[in-house]
This record gives sequence, C-alpha cells and structure tokens, in this order.
Amino acid sequence: MQLTIQRLVERYQQGERTFHGLDLSGCDLSHLQLSEIDLSHSTLREASLVGTDLEWAILRNVNLPKANLTQAHLHRANLRRANLTTATLQQTDLRAADLSGATIADAVFIDSNLWGTIAPDGSPLYLTTRSTH
Repeated sequence: MQLTIQRLVERYQQGERTFHGLDLSGCDLSHLQLSEIDLSHSTLREASLVGTDLEWAILRNVNLPKANLTQAHLHRANLRRANLTTATLQQTDLRAADLSGATIADAVFIDSNLWGTIAPDGSPLYLTTRSTH
C-alpha cells in the first residue's frame, strides 16, 4: 500500500491508528508522535525512526532491517515476530515491549532500556544495555 508520510501523519492526527501493510522503506519518520499506531505487516527497511514516539504501537510482523531506531520510544510496543535484523536501537526505550518471536540478528542495542521487555524466546528481560567503551 502506497501512502506518503504527510498523508499518514494527517490521517493519524485525525484519529486513525490502523495502517497495515505499508511500504515505508527508506522513509524518514524521525521525531514523529505515533503512539498507539498499528503498522502490522508493514515494511520499514532502512527507515529512520530516530526519536520517534511509538509507545503502545502495534508493530507485529513488521520488517525493520537496517532501520535506525536510535532514541525511539517503544515503551509497551508490540513487536511480535518483527524483523529487526541489523537495526540500530541505541538509547532506545523498549521497557515492557514484546519481542516474542522477533528476529534480532546483528541488531545493535547500545544504552537501551530493556526493563521488562519480553525477549524473542518469550522470557522477560530486566536490564539496561551499556556501551562497551
């Protein structure tokens, strides 16, 4: 489904929250307020979501390979079966997010808050990642 970022934001601001199956590959969604949005089955390959508010977002089966989620707010987000391969999640708030069944191969979690996050294997996490330098 094709939809411009401007039109997505307009519809979101009008109260619409469900946007399934979008292709937002390479789009810049940085610093947008998109809490409670449902982007299930969408593709955000190489998208920039720097500082984006995605609290309580539904991101089931979303493809996010190589996406930049630095400083994104994903508190309580549903990322079940999401593909986060090689995504950057630096200083990302993932508190109580659900990553059950997600693919996180080579994803970068530096200085991210994972307190209460459900890991891909279904177990709870209670940690904050730290940088190695």
